[in-house]
Amino acid sequence: MIKLDYASYLKEKDFDFEEEFKQLFSSNFEIFDKKGNLRNPFQNDNKKNIFEKKTKVSLQTVFDTYKKQEIEGFHIVYKDKELEDILTLKENDILQIIKNHNNHKTLDIVKYFFNYDKFQQKITKFFTDNFDFKTCFYCNKAFITNFQKDKKTYSSTFQLDHFYDKSKYPYLALSFYNLIPSCTTCNSGTVKGAKDCFKYDSSIREEKFENEPCLAPNHPSFDFDQKVKFKLLLSDSCQNLHIENKEDIEIPLKENYTNKYEKYIEIFKLNDRYKAHKDIVFEMMRNAQLYPESRLKELQDLTGIPYQQIKKDIFKLIEKDADLSKEPFSKLKQDISIELGLT
Repeated sequence: MIKLDYASYLKEKDFDFEEEFKQLFSSNFEIFDKKGNLRNPFQNDNKKNIFEKKTKVSLQTVFDTYKKQEIEGFHIVYKDKELEDILTLKENDILQIIKNHNNHKTLDIVKYFFNYDKFQQKITKFFTDNFDFKTCFYCNKAFITNFQKDKKTYSSTFQLDHFYDKSKYPYLALSFYNLIPSCTTCNSGTVKGAKDCFKYDSSIREEKFENEPCLAPNHPSFDFDQKVKFKLLLSDSCQNLHIENKEDIEIPLKENYTNKYEKYIEIFKLNDRYKAHKDIVFEMMRNAQLYPESRLKELQDLTGIPYQQIKKDIFKLIEKDADLSKEPFSKLKQDISIELGLT
């Protein structure tokens, strides 16, 4: 829902987050499980183990070994790419690498190689230490802020969602630009979970969407805020915006001249989830009844506070050029204020 430009949320603006992200994977990690019996994925053409015993090696070492041995599946997916290229694949490159790879029989070895669980703690800490996010980029309903756990460490209330699911596209499991800071609800199994954002997924709905894939909030072409707006619909019983019950209100998301985000809206259940927040719009409408323009001008004369400031305070208006990621429900408030003629 809200466009994600990582650089805008850096705590230190000159921090080279791409380069520093790559450094997370220079340390060693175990390539076998605790029992030391995960051997089959690590075989060369002679069916011998590349690493003969339980050991610790760097991700780069394993990557180079795979590349040198040309293990089936590995070189098919990555071709001539280097490890650092994969870790910082841009959004369009991510889409391209998915399009070019359709041999899912070779993914088991890649899943073990790009094992997100091995690095999750480091990756989460990296995002927490270096970025200051405010609200969920998927729904704009919940805060995903950091908080100080103690004098030296910070914790976060966000989760990192693999926009292109790591179980279906394991070769993107460690790619920085496939990680979207989100709230726990959006990343839950009841909302997005492992749904396929790239191609048709019957678990989303039986009918196919016209536009595939679904664009991530960090994609250069992501323009959800411009294309999709909350619209105010009233029941037939309402006359001249006079309403007595919030259930007389509907606030669906409507897309102008395209259905580019139809799948996005459905994946994150945005229309269903926003139904629980009609009270925000109901309050705005009641205030519009209580404070017509004549009343606002009276308050200006009484208080000396400028008319526009009084209007902004009463209706909690969001400026047109405001950063919508800073406050929950800011897009809803901004869109409905336009519908009501308040801005």
